[in-house]
Amino acid sequence: MKHLLSTSAAALGLAALLAASTPKPAVACGGFFCSQVPIDQMGEQIIFGVGDDDEISATILINYMGEAEDFAWILPVASEPELSIGSTAAFTTLGWRTQPQFNLQWDQGGACGGWYQRDLAAGFDPSAPGENDDDGVSVVSQQDVGPFETVVLSSNNANELVDWLNDNGYDQTPESLPLIEHYVDAGMLFVALKLKQNESAGSIQPITLKFQEADPCVPLVLTKIAATPDMPVLIYNFSQTRMVPSNWMHAQINQKKIDWLNFGSNYQDVVNQAVDEARGHAFVTEYAGTSSMMEETLYRQGQYDLDALVTIFNPAEFTQQLLSQGFPRDSTMQGLLRKHIPMPESLVEQGIEERDFYNNLESYTSALQGQEFDPAAFVADLEERVITPLREMQEMWDSRPYLSRLYTTVSPNEMTRDPVFVENPDLPDVSNIHTATASAVCDDDNPDTIEELTITLEDGTVFVLNDVSPWGGDFSDPAPTEPAAKVIELIGRTGAPVVVSPDNVTAVDTLLDSRSPESVLASLESGVITGPGVTQPDGTGIDDGCQGGSSGLPATLVLGGIALLALRRRDVA
Repeated sequence: MKHLLSTSAAALGLAALLAASTPKPAVACGGFFCSQVPIDQMGEQIIFGVGDDDEISATILINYMGEAEDFAWILPVASEPELSIGSTAAFTTLGWRTQPQFNLQWDQGGACGGWYQRDLAAGFDPSAPGENDDDGVSVVSQQDVGPFETVVLSSNNANELVDWLNDNGYDQTPESLPLIEHYVDAGMLFVALKLKQNESAGSIQPITLKFQEADPCVPLVLTKIAATPDMPVLIYNFSQTRMVPSNWMHAQINQKKIDWLNFGSNYQDVVNQAVDEARGHAFVTEYAGTSSMMEETLYRQGQYDLDALVTIFNPAEFTQQLLSQGFPRDSTMQGLLRKHIPMPESLVEQGIEERDFYNNLESYTSALQGQEFDPAAFVADLEERVITPLREMQEMWDSRPYLSRLYTTVSPNEMTRDPVFVENPDLPDVSNIHTATASAVCDDDNPDTIEELTITLEDGTVFVLNDVSPWGGDFSDPAPTEPAAKVIELIGRTGAPVVVSPDNVTAVDTLLDSRSPESVLASLESGVITGPGVTQPDGTGIDDGCQGGSSGLPATLVLGGIALLALRRRDVA
């Protein structure tokens, strides 16, 4: 039931009244609205779950800044999916656990004695499902999923599909037509999402799709609609064995180019260069190994006490209990707080910051007097939008023993081929923690300078840096003439990777536009590919890539992140 916050003596003692009359920000941030800088600003992040029964799940992180009424999300899919909401916390947890790390282990016996070590420490009314509109677009299904209204569409005419999307509030630019036509011609369905009328943009959270399909595939062709140069793409694959790109190349970075003194601060630049050396069509494996590190990281049975929460009618006490129980401190929780404990307009007019209000509700008790608060409704949303996604994601992680983290950066002109991922049980694990050893000779006249620093990499490679600061500083590439990719390779479903020489990169990449990965791999192994060969298309051609069920080729799951989904702000009338 709803409850009006009263002014009883228990709730509003003199100290509380004084605090409310003079609001102040938190000295130490311990609330749900703390400023948290993510470890990566990823353009696209997807968590795939690959089963041994050809069932694939995919959870897609949606990043959006704008008004709720301007939100529209379009996604090509190979078959009708089962939709549910996902967990934002899953991406944060995975990111921290698998983030690449580059650490120096200093030789304590060096001439410098170890002194230089650093501390490491608005309505929506589509046709009835299954009925064809007069415009030739069929609504396959429709449902509410968390904060979203969703519809699955099919059409054999891209022009008619784009007209339908525009007529129903999913505005598409003229430039999107040939890209959408690519997926229409491949027999794809399309999922369209928008926010429910009473939801804010803060309610947006990841979406999960489940399919009975073969291999995960990301339809990057459509991504170019809104992509930026060197857009990051991060893929997590939970499976039985290691996952690799099949129709894109794979790159191992040259660790000599890593800024070891600054913990690999230039890592993304090195990856950008390595991927560019593979003509923009390569992934780097950042972690491959057991998924056991993710056990009980998101959810464990009995973790949350909803029965206790439903009895708390004071918003400040309710929020404190949420923190005590360990609910995720992410955008989903922030959206629920905004929904159920809206910031009083009087505080907005005073210029009170949202962070100060939600992290110090007890200081604003007087402003909340008379404002309705319904703990039962809040708990119901917690069950649907936080706990259930956490539990389901944890169950998926626990049921798949292997985790592969793959990363690339890609620019719009490189989005000509949809990457497909396959399992290869014959490949070794890849650690995300990299350690090199360092031995220094110090400059007697300048204690802040290392005269000669010898670094030994994990593979035994040794190189020397001269006249460097032990505290980092500006980085100078010690191997400027060497490529950023130590190795570029093509990998199949079995066996070891096959090295692609720099002379063959263009030929291999071009052949992958028109031939199966297995065919190109066989040619590479047999030595048929011996030089640049054919030239790369001008970017207007589109490969077969992700396929729908009517293509006559094996159907693959197709998913993607914010850019490929044609997420865009619609023009406001």
